[in-house]
Amino acid sequence: MKILVAAGILGSMTLAGNTYGQYEKVYYNDTTFETESYKVEIDNIVALPKEVKFRMSITNKTNDWVLYNSDESKFEIGGKSLDTKDKFILIAPHDSKKKVMRAVGANLNEARSFNFVCEGFYKVVLKEAVATPEFRLPASSNEFVAGNFKITLANSLKETGRTDVKFKVTYNGEGLAFISPAKVAVKMPDGNLYATTRSKADVFAMKKGETETFQASWDRMEGGSKMDMQLVEMLIHFEGVFQESTQTKMDRAVIPLRWNDALTIGKK
Repeated sequence: MKILVAAGILGSMTLAGNTYGQYEKVYYNDTTFETESYKVEIDNIVALPKEVKFRMSITNKTNDWVLYNSDESKFEIGGKSLDTKDKFILIAPHDSKKKVMRAVGANLNEARSFNFVCEGFYKVVLKEAVATPEFRLPASSNEFVAGNFKITLANSLKETGRTDVKFKVTYNGEGLAFISPAKVAVKMPDGNLYATTRSKADVFAMKKGETETFQASWDRMEGGSKMDMQLVEMLIHFEGVFQESTQTKMDRAVIPLRWNDALTIGKK
């Protein structure tokens, strides 16, 4: 794997009258590195006595989803390995996301250089969406099973001017599942499908045994009483909503970080 690293030059390690433990906050040079699949930009790097942290921007350069499980990354400072604790994040194809990475320890502001071991990147390939039955509203049954997904109607509001539904989904498969709430649609008596009008469109992921909720809504339909949502049967469709995936782990990168003496001294 080809890795490009662009970091600031190591500043002066010793200054007249200054000692390593003198600075409450130690600032570091911004760094950028990238592989063929993703690019990472690290900035706002600062070490405090009990914490080191920085902002991390991840850009997905591929046509697939990228998963970053930050629990697998670590800081190597002063001969010690410090773990990170955070939730995994998903980056859509050719999209970017930011997050703050941090670790805790003791005397972390004494270090003038350390390594960030960037590990936990996975290429995610989505499988074909799971086939699902139509869900009738008003509901004759509150739940159904589609593949490794169990879907339950949590609550609903069915009126002339608005229909809202909220579902719970539990994933019982292996690996990682993807849910796409924006793809929920309803089939009306005119035979047409209508996309949800009010929904959090972001795709979210689930691990085995997890339960999450998602919503869908529809506003007043044109067509008089034949399209009155309070009076007619509505058939909710979930084509493309529930997908499983496979993950392939990418190589790790060890990123050297060096202190910025001018910035550190200037902010003292």
